[in-house]
Amino acid sequence: MTEITREPSRFGIAVSAGFALLSITATALVVPTAAAISGLGLLVLVAGLGRASRRLVTNGGGLLLLGVLYAGYTGAPPLPVLIGALFGVLAWDAASNAVSVGEQLGKETDSTRGEVVHVVSSFLVGSLAVAVGFGVYVAAAGGQPIASVFLLVAGAVALVNALR
Repeated sequence: MTEITREPSRFGIAVSAGFALLSITATALVVPTAAAISGLGLLVLVAGLGRASRRLVTNGGGLLLLGVLYAGYTGAPPLPVLIGALFGVLAWDAASNAVSVGEQLGKETDSTRGEVVHVVSSFLVGSLAVAVGFGVYVAAAGGQPIASVFLLVAGAVALVNALR
């Protein structure tokens, strides 16, 4: 009988890193210095996946979102900020799910189908949150302060987290 390797799934690692890179890209297009903060988040997230550490995964996801929030604070347009936040949350969610799957089933188990369903569901819910957030921004546009972008991102993140 072989022992179960309690490590994150390869699929979850790849999806999480991909979402993190998309978050960094969305941020880098508007505020390159914010992308540096998000890049640090990617490194911490990947380190957390390598060690199967929920704490590092959460800290990496937090740094990804901190970079996005910094971009919003410096006056970036709301749509790239919302998209960067969506991909940052999805990166954290996929990484957290990969760690959970690894702990429960092991790295050797083929969990791709379940993880695909999880990722697609999270993407759809997050996309709806971004669409609603951007719609609210457009409806309320007209000289709104920078804080409104920050609050939109925070609201979208809270909605995605609540529906998770």
